[in-house]
Amino acid sequence: MPRRPIPDDPSIGDRIRARRELRGWSVRYAASRAGVSHTSWSRIERGQQRTDRYMVVDLAAALECSVADLTGQAYTPADRQLDAARIDAERVWRIMMDTPMTGRGDTAATTEQVQREAALVRDLYGRCDYAGALRRLVDLVPAMHGLTDRRAALTEMVPVYGVAMGSLLNVSFPAHAWLAAERCAQAAGLLDDPVAAGVAAANRARVSAYSGAFGPARTLCDVAAADLAGSARDGALDVLGFLHLARALHLAGLRDHASAEGHLTEAARIATRTGETESWDLAWGPRNVALWRMAFELDTGRPEAALETAAGVELAGLPAVRQVYFWLDMGRAAEAVGRDRDAVRMLLTAERVGPQHARSSAAAGETARALLRKRVVSPELRGLCERMSLTIQ
Repeated sequence: MPRRPIPDDPSIGDRIRARRELRGWSVRYAASRAGVSHTSWSRIERGQQRTDRYMVVDLAAALECSVADLTGQAYTPADRQLDAARIDAERVWRIMMDTPMTGRGDTAATTEQVQREAALVRDLYGRCDYAGALRRLVDLVPAMHGLTDRRAALTEMVPVYGVAMGSLLNVSFPAHAWLAAERCAQAAGLLDDPVAAGVAAANRARVSAYSGAFGPARTLCDVAAADLAGSARDGALDVLGFLHLARALHLAGLRDHASAEGHLTEAARIATRTGETESWDLAWGPRNVALWRMAFELDTGRPEAALETAAGVELAGLPAVRQVYFWLDMGRAAEAVGRDRDAVRMLLTAERVGPQHARSSAAAGETARALLRKRVVSPELRGLCERMSLTIQ
């Protein structure tokens, strides 16, 4: 049987079919490798069944390819800011490779100047301006490493490399993001600070989970949480709570939903004790726990519960980088329950809050495609699809 042509704008289903046909495998054989029914696999290929972030990992493993091979490069050439982010992602990668952890103390910048620039980069990331953050990181990375005050340098490196990791990951450069996460962990280790080490572990685990390595991601967080247990250091309880949230995500990826629920419950207990905080740029508190629970419910096939959880979340004061995830998840949940017009509105809200993030999001792209398949046609959805470089039939 001749292979069908791949569309100019392939969906995840198109890419799965192309990979399967490249292997010469039948639907039944490929589905058996992934542990799903052949009818589900066939529906996914035809775009009649959605994949969640966990299923796509299983499909990629079955097809012996990366998750990115199936989700595609979430990059929009027509968007000037994302174009700049792509260029600067490569520049940041090179500067990280060229700059050793052992500083030379030869920077012209003062500690105060580096601290101000680091605060600016962290603010840009919080506003989902990944292009702006990456552009400034090109100069900030060597400036940090060149400070003569070694402890001050390491103290700035932990959050700054966390920003580098997040920015690179959110514009779909996971390999580059891993190096940034490793640098974050190295700086935390040299500081000998278990709180900083907990933050670094969460960063490394995030990149691991992005690539489907949920087991190693969970182990990283388990070790960091054990080291934090009973610590009275500032921010220790906040980071410990965040590690519970991270492990809930990883356990959901491992299909251990009961244990994931346990970590969500413990995170909620800690958040009730700490209240809303801003330490380590985590936006930690009851609201963040609710956002993670909402995502967990959505990823475990309970969109109605996710919408119910979302109804009690007050977004005011949360950084844009947290809000954009909320609106994207709201869009996914609304589409899943048939509230298609609401789904369009929520995707547009996500774009307004964080345009670079929303336009480069694979999840947003799949939600938009699902709406198009339902023949949901509106000028707003068409405009969004054009800005995301999605083909409109």
